[in-house]
Amino acid sequence: MGNVFTLKEQNAVPVPLAEVRQNLALEGLYTGNRRSLVDSAQAVLGCRARAEDVVQDAFLKLWESGGEHAIQEPLRYLFRMVRNLSIDRLRRMALEGRYRADDDLLDELPALQSTPEQRAIGQLEWQRMQLAIAELPERTRTVFTMSQLEGFSQREVATHLNASPTLVHFLLRDALVHCRSRLGCEAA
Repeated sequence: MGNVFTLKEQNAVPVPLAEVRQNLALEGLYTGNRRSLVDSAQAVLGCRARAEDVVQDAFLKLWESGGEHAIQEPLRYLFRMVRNLSIDRLRRMALEGRYRADDDLLDELPALQSTPEQRAIGQLEWQRMQLAIAELPERTRTVFTMSQLEGFSQREVATHLNASPTLVHFLLRDALVHCRSRLGCEAA
């Protein structure tokens, strides 16, 4: 087979003729069907600009894959790539939309800074809570501390204490009722 030479960094680099033919075929495929590909992507995305981006991304992926895969029907393959990339883009946009906070709404939120007065009240409430916890029987106090303050699940607490999960549940319930009554909260 013959080679075609291209100029790269002032050195002649041989490029196989088959690769040149394949690239020309892909380029012709892209330019000849670009409008249909964009229309297909726009039907999924609802936006022409995003559709054009997807079509270009699909073409570049196909171009960069070179001759890695023997593609029987390149046009059909390209349409499938465009469809899949469009769906991926739509999913990503939906996910980003769920987690993106509107900047205007963020500006309206008050800053989460506590005043000295709020900090003093919080410290007093914490001291009252510690006194209420100290009044609990040791096993009940351990259950409450591990579950509510240290973040262990009730099952993990039960394993640690060699007790049943049901017993841990009742001990935790008793501790919560006790603490709520001591702190003046309504029992839920």
